[in-house]
Amino acid sequence: MTENDLNVKIKKAIDIGLKHAKKEGASHCEGYGVNQKAYNLELEKNKPKHSIGIQHGLSFRVIAQQAKGFAYTSSFGEEDIKYTVNLAIQNAKTKKPDPDLMGFPDPKEATHKLDVDKKLLEIEADGAADLFEEIHVDKLPSDIFFLQSMGFFGMGETFLKNSQGIDLHDQDAGYGLGLAYLSTHGFPNYDFHIEGARKLGSINTKQLGIKAIDKVLEIAKPRTLSISGEYPIIISPDGSYGIMGGLFNVLNRLLHGDKASRGETVFADKIGDLIANENFTMIDDPLDPDMVTSASYDGEGVPTEQTKLIENGVLQTYYLDTYYGNKLNMESNGKASRGGFLGGNPVKSPPSIGSFATKIEPGDSSLDEMISETQEGFMLKNFMGIHMSDLSSGRFAVTGSGWYIKKGEIKYPVQDISISGTIPDLLLKIDMISKERVRGLMSEVPYLRVSQLSVAAKKLDFKLRFGIKVLKAMIKLGLAKNPFI
Repeated sequence: MTENDLNVKIKKAIDIGLKHAKKEGASHCEGYGVNQKAYNLELEKNKPKHSIGIQHGLSFRVIAQQAKGFAYTSSFGEEDIKYTVNLAIQNAKTKKPDPDLMGFPDPKEATHKLDVDKKLLEIEADGAADLFEEIHVDKLPSDIFFLQSMGFFGMGETFLKNSQGIDLHDQDAGYGLGLAYLSTHGFPNYDFHIEGARKLGSINTKQLGIKAIDKVLEIAKPRTLSISGEYPIIISPDGSYGIMGGLFNVLNRLLHGDKASRGETVFADKIGDLIANENFTMIDDPLDPDMVTSASYDGEGVPTEQTKLIENGVLQTYYLDTYYGNKLNMESNGKASRGGFLGGNPVKSPPSIGSFATKIEPGDSSLDEMISETQEGFMLKNFMGIHMSDLSSGRFAVTGSGWYIKKGEIKYPVQDISISGTIPDLLLKIDMISKERVRGLMSEVPYLRVSQLSVAAKKLDFKLRFGIKVLKAMIKLGLAKNPFI
């Protein structure tokens, strides 16, 4: 079966499902179909892994008896489609009527259409493997070891049609490449560099490995120290929205409209209030033509938009889909999200609220100025324990790594630095924002200095530090195998 034949079957299947839903008494129905392909490549130590994922299927959302139901299938047979729709209707009928449920969105033309790279859309597995091979560095600096590399390539087509008149057929493609290295200079430490793009060739494969090595060299030979108190913290772009653990991912969750409607966030009923320093503006930008997560329409078929969530410190809106926009007496700003090659099979769950690409506006300070004006503090880039944060209050207690700053100068890399506080308090204490911004996989943000956060750290026990030194000596003498690689 050709790709075009499959696309025709998906369109026909959606039409069958919508017609059957109406016949069975559903007041509204939505059909969603995918025909996607994904290549996932990985090399961990000396173990290569790869997978070629072919995803095609259908899902249906219905409204029946003033309640919403959902079901999905990978079959395009007429009886299977009708059975799936019946399951969705039965699912709706088991729920209590929802007075806030007003139906699925009406059609609206997107004002900005994102181009799809035809070369990337048509890339085959061999071409993806060639790009993956190019990122690896042949010769590494002393005491730097390869840990892992990964590549993902996603391309395909989606179809969305509802009983209100939305009828969309979209093509999309994106890819990402990343590398992780370990430094055994002093206490072992590692770092990762990953880039994503919507256009083939936008990632400089020759430079990607060099950037990853540079990042791990910057944190090589870290120290631990004993310290406790309130200190200024510079949060790097990796620290705010990095793949290794971004503290501000908690902020995004706190601004979800579903949480605001249920009062499950400290920012509920705060629109129009000053919630951050006046120098802070945060945007969700699904229309960035180069961001791998960009989209012209959201998961419900609503045109996406560049949304200022916080402007000059004032909360402007939440991440909203159609349902929660209506429930909060607001309009959807196109933040309904479905899974994809970055998040699993998109037909297996209904759309939910999410962000596309977070941007924080640059400030008027340089990074050097931020460091020079810090008498004693830290610049942190990686955090562990983000998932343990309280998503109602925004309270966090995480352990980070980065650099110790003394008298306006970076002194040395550090690790096991524990910081704690709340996101609302942190936002109000941002006193400097850098002019420089760094582009990540799903973000573009500057360095942010927080005037003070609670910091606690304890120097590693001498026995452990000495034991590591002895182990490294044994490895160099060939008396022991390196356990870190």
